[in-house]
Amino acid sequence: MAYFNHAFCKSFVATDASASTGTSTADLTAGQLGIVDASTWATVNTGAAFDAPMYHLVQGSLHANDTIAGNKNHGGYAESVKSKGINPKYVSRIWGSSCEAAVASTVKVAVGPKCHPCGENLMLRLDVKGAPALRFLNRNAYAIGDSIGEGDVPGLCCVDGQEFLDPALALAKMGKMLLADPIVSPFVAEKVGGGISVTTSASGSPVTTVYTIEEALGLASSGNYTPSTDPVADAVSAELSFVGAYVDTKFGNCSFDTRDYYGKEPVQLVASMLDETGNPCNDCGTVTSTPGKMQQTSGETVVRQLLLTERYMQSPFNQGNKDSARIREIEGSEEIVTAIDRSALYKTYYVQHNVPRFNNASSVFDNDQYVYEIFVKCDDTTTQGEVENILTRLATAANLGTPDYAIDNI
Repeated sequence: MAYFNHAFCKSFVATDASASTGTSTADLTAGQLGIVDASTWATVNTGAAFDAPMYHLVQGSLHANDTIAGNKNHGGYAESVKSKGINPKYVSRIWGSSCEAAVASTVKVAVGPKCHPCGENLMLRLDVKGAPALRFLNRNAYAIGDSIGEGDVPGLCCVDGQEFLDPALALAKMGKMLLADPIVSPFVAEKVGGGISVTTSASGSPVTTVYTIEEALGLASSGNYTPSTDPVADAVSAELSFVGAYVDTKFGNCSFDTRDYYGKEPVQLVASMLDETGNPCNDCGTVTSTPGKMQQTSGETVVRQLLLTERYMQSPFNQGNKDSARIREIEGSEEIVTAIDRSALYKTYYVQHNVPRFNNASSVFDNDQYVYEIFVKCDDTTTQGEVENILTRLATAANLGTPDYAIDNI
């Protein structure tokens, strides 16, 4: 007996799965999904348990026209999209992926009242790691900000008798310098609402106030921070917060090309405090980094998977020529691209089954394995419920129990 773990893949996109039982496959609207009895070719979306020997997943074609440029010899493009025959006995797995939005990386630097002695220059190094930085520079990026006074920023120079610089001012100066750096500035931003958090506890209970970097430096038109000349007595501590912020350029649907790069990996931020010599300063503050989280599954992935399925079905998709947009309009293949919201997230459902070969010319018993992926927009909870109802009934017929539709690591 031979076994190969490869699975042939076919993609569907469902915008609706509410077709009533008995609906013909020819009557399914564009993007409407159904499961049909192979003996009747009519949907059995609701009703009794699946007890027929064979079923098919069927989706209404996204092509509005059945012919290319009105040529009757190039027809069949509006025919519904069908899976191989699915025998519930040979269904091995049904599962799904959860809707996971991208989460930006964050880094926080917290310092106390004695972290910045007057006359010393402490520095903050910010590293930007990940695919966006590597594509930009062929290496990870970094920049260093310091606490030396500059220009007309009030409070950055100590007055007579002052021992420690206000920590909020020092952090704000470092943050302003980092955000102005031409290398790291495309990848990092100040925390929304204000990147400087100042806590004072001289009066007893701690009081925390949030400022923007400009307000902390006294450069804003209003709401500016009043620095302390004795941060130890005033029990002043501060925190600087950055978030990863990078957006790739992207072409529109008219000039879409499957070979275009699209990024899913968020940038990762790592910060560290340095002393005047550039060595790590382990007692100058506390740094907390939170890794970013990748989104699943983006519309960019969905449109490429659907176009791959279209090509397996010999449906054309022209790209790379100067007149590709015109050719796609003639051939109707632009309807696949425009049917997908490339900026949206999609929930994905999977059905894996086998088609055994009981008679094989090589006299070797083996199986063909198939995986069907069904994409549904994450904000379309109605269609998600309809698809899950179909697949749960199929899982029951296959004795698989209740499928897991919320796996978040695939």
